[in-house]
Amino acid sequence: MKIELQENEKIIRKGAANHFKGIESVGGRLFLTNHRLYFSSHAMNVQTHELSVACIDILSVGKRNTLGIIPNGMFIELKNGQKEKFVLWGRGKWIREIEHQIST
Repeated sequence: MKIELQENEKIIRKGAANHFKGIESVGGRLFLTNHRLYFSSHAMNVQTHELSVACIDILSVGKRNTLGIIPNGMFIELKNGQKEKFVLWGRGKWIREIEHQIST
């Protein structure tokens, strides 16, 4: 799975992740670049999709627990009030790197 980079865009972090689309947890890859957070689902999911959010549109990022108890989730809140939820490994590093990108 590849991401098409825009001019002057570089990948900061990438890894396997699940993105919640409604109640379905959709598996795929998550990329953080110096311009955006990008998710692309695996082709074998029921709901395949892509999500691209500009760093300037992210209001906040934080921890969340899957099923209320498993500490492997992360959310982003957009300036328009929308929230996106993910399950991934190394959420502390993801959160720190996203916070750095949205503060610069």
